[in-house]
Amino acid sequence: MKKYMDKYKKKLKINNNLFVFLLVLVIIGIITGAIFSSILDIGDKKMILKYLNDFFVNIKNDNISYNDSLLNTLLFTVGFAILIWILGLSVIGFFLVIFLLFLKSFILGFTVGSLVLNFKIKGIIIAFIYCFPHQVINLLIFMLICSYALIVSFKIIRCFNGKKDLDFKTIINKYLIVILFSIIILIITSLYENYLMPYFLKILFALLK
Repeated sequence: MKKYMDKYKKKLKINNNLFVFLLVLVIIGIITGAIFSSILDIGDKKMILKYLNDFFVNIKNDNISYNDSLLNTLLFTVGFAILIWILGLSVIGFFLVIFLLFLKSFILGFTVGSLVLNFKIKGIIIAFIYCFPHQVINLLIFMLICSYALIVSFKIIRCFNGKKDLDFKTIINKYLIVILFSIIILIITSLYENYLMPYFLKILFALLK
């Protein structure tokens, strides 16, 4: 019994180390994105400010095609998740998965940084509504997919190097469960982002008049 427990603890430690690595990667990506938003030239900052203002005006005036917006969000989030999942099945996917998670974190950090820089205190509140809870959940889901993608990719690499046999059927079954679970959660967060978040922003704009 102790032998199996020790084996489980060792496996858990490896997963914990991987999770910590991905968490640090996400934090670095968010910080880098936020810093990058602050060093843009004046022309780019004005363009971003115009885009944000137009977006907020559309929300205030309820001038948003919610169904089209939902479709675009689903294509981006679910498509992004499926891309990471597919890359986990390839040898080259190991490094691309890491890059894509960093890119996702960078985009979030850039958006939050732009909101805070352009709208100050109001921007902090808007950024909170923009991020919580759906963007936070999405990041956790992407971290989950990436962790499994990296594990699968690493096992494939070891198999090609002849260091270990690969039980592909067992791996792919677990891997399919991960992506199906992730897609369900991403659909829920996309529904929240497109139908509830604008409503909360409208309330905020009314309070901040």
